Amino acid sequence: MRSEKDVLVIIDRAREEMIYIGPDHPYYPLLSDLVSAIPDAWQQGYNSHKAGRPSINPYRWNDTGS
Repeated sequence: MRSEKDVLVIIDRAREEMIYIGPDHPYYPLLSDLVSAIPDAWQQGYNSHKAGRPSINPYRWNDTGS
């Protein structure tokens, strides 16, 4: 499982890539959506745990399997 710090570093790298490729690139909308959605998903998982849900984070990466 990646740490919160790792995820933030990856999001920063994606933001830099967005600047490099520019808004005319076909993958720009995808990167933009991911950069926006990932922090929101982490926050929802954190809030879910604080609200007493059984799982620490429903969006966590599973270390088993692939």
